[in-house]
Formats: sequence, C-alpha cells, structure tokens
Amino acid sequence: MENLKLDELIVRSAWATGNVSPPITENEKNIVRAMRAFFKMDVDRFNNSYNTFTTLDGHLPQLRDKDPITKIVARYSALKVAFKENEDGADKSNLSDQEWKFIQKIDDSINIKIVYNDIKNLAYELVDELCAPKFLTDNDLLELIKIEKEEGVIYTRRIQPLLKAFFNSLEKNNLYDTWEENYLALIKYKSELQEIFGKMDLKEFDTRYKELKPLISNQKKEKIAKEKQLAKELADKEKQIAKEKAEKEKQLAKDLAAKEKQLAKEKEELEKNKTHEYSVSNGIHYCKYCGGGETWREHDCQRELGHKYTLRRVQNKVGFDYSHQPVCNNCGDIRHYCSPDWEYMFKCEID
Repeated sequence: MENLKLDELIVRSAWATGNVSPPITENEKNIVRAMRAFFKMDVDRFNNSYNTFTTLDGHLPQLRDKDPITKIVARYSALKVAFKENEDGADKSNLSDQEWKFIQKIDDSINIKIVYNDIKNLAYELVDELCAPKFLTDNDLLELIKIEKEEGVIYTRRIQPLLKAFFNSLEKNNLYDTWEENYLALIKYKSELQEIFGKMDLKEFDTRYKELKPLISNQKKEKIAKEKQLAKELADKEKQIAKEKAEKEKQLAKDLAAKEKQLAKEKEELEKNKTHEYSVSNGIHYCKYCGGGETWREHDCQRELGHKYTLRRVQNKVGFDYSHQPVCNNCGDIRHYCSPDWEYMFKCEID
C-alpha cells in the first residue's frame, strides 16, 4: 500500500470525516479546499491520495508513527469539518454518530488523548490559519503565506507554542517514553514538515530531550522491569492454571476409573448372585445359597438374600414325617421342594 505524505494524511482525514455521514456540504468542502490551497495540493494529488484506500479510515494506521504536528492537525481539522461552524470542543452532541465514531478512530490511531485539554485552543488556532476561507480567493494572501513559511513565521506564531504545550503536557503526566517517541518522530519528519509549514527551529526541544534522557532511560528500565514482572506473574498464573487443570483431569480420570471399577465389581457381584452352587447330600441336589433343587436351574439364584443352606433332617410341614431338607444355617429357613416362588424369598435374618 502506498504511503501518503504528511499533508495528504491531514487532508484525507478531514475529507473522510465529511463523508462519513453524506452528503458532504459546501462549507465542509471549503474547509478542505482551503487546506489544499495552503498545502499547494492540486486536484490530481488530492484524488490520488483519497483513492489510494478503498475505505474512509484506510489511511489511519499510517498516522500512528507520525510526528505530533501531523497527528494534531489531522485530528483538529477533522473536528473542524465535523463541527462546521461550531468549534467549541469535541462534544458528541454536536456531531452525528458517524462523525463521532470516525473521530474516535482517529484518536485511537494517534494515541495522544491525554494532551487534548492542554492543546485544544492552540490546535484550533493553527487549524483555523491553515484553512482560512481567503485562501480560496486571495492569491496575494497565499504569496504572503509562502513568505511567512520561508521565514519561519508560521512555526513561531502557531506551531512552536503548540509543540511546547504538547510536550509539557506529556511531562506533566510523566509520559517520558511518549515524549521521546514523539520527539524522535518530529526529528524524523522535520524535512517534510518544513516543506509544508516552512522553516522550523527545534533547538529547544533538542536541548530538553538531552535533559530528559536520564528520566526517559529510568522510565524505560522501570517499564521493562514491570513488563518482565507482569510476564512472570502471567506465566506463573498460567502454570498454576495448567497444574490445577492437570490435577483436576487426573482426579476426574481417577474417579472415573474407580467408578468403572465399582460398576464392574457390582456387575460381577450381580452375575455371581444369579449363579447357583449345588451340593449333593443323601442323593438330594440343592443350591447352597437359595436351597433350590435341580428344577431351579433355569431361574436365577438370589445369593444377595444372605442364606447359607445345608441339608438337615427336619419335620415336614404337613404331617409328622421327617425328611432331609435344605435349612439355612443363619435364620433356620426350611426350603421345601416346590416350584420357584419368588414371593417366598425373603432376606436372611440371623436368629
């Protein structure tokens, strides 16, 4: 993707703001036209920069690493278009929802929200000068502006006070790493900025940067140490979570294995309880656990009732004769030979 020039980023931000809630009005167009006149941006360059991206916010990522002047002018020129005549501040109630959301996207890209209260008035004064309506009709004024650029008048009158307020605000908030980041961007883009705004003397910021170097260095060390500590805490937390998860999975597996083992044991016991175990005494076959004879083989035994039968000589239920019958050693139940009668089955209770 083609990288836009600094003035192209500014103009595209303003023009895109007017188009997020179409149609763009003539008043909004004139703001952008005036800026184009100041920047000496012809129609072809304007159209090319605008058509480079397929979306209105496509250029915003390119604003992230730019100098503070470009960032500030891009934001406040976009606000000027959004507010039209009303430029009292970024109050959502004065904007359409679409315009406000677009301004927020610009804010997210330039990432300098903390300085807005300290620079707002100076920023608007600079933007007002860049998009003065007279630029559209007064060529003599444009020639005068050209002379002022060459002599550094615009820098001294508008940009220098704005930069002072900007960097002082960062110092006030102890954002020395952000101070350095924006200062280095200012140095990096100085030549291009001078082509746009004219001569700039940045010596005072060079001097202040040297003075702040120790603070910036210490803040970086503190930031690195903090990031390392946070990384360690995060790693420890993830390790603890992984450990707890592994222990939980291990316990679940253990519980599942125990449950399966218990079910298998219960199943085995159930099958065992159904199985007869026959003994023979005095020519009589009987099951030691249910007392049933050979005719009971086709039925399940019921060992779970707890009986333990042996063959004994007992008096018959009917009459006074004695015969050998299975008798429970625990409760004394006498199992007389008959067809299986499950209602007759009862749990053994030891006398």
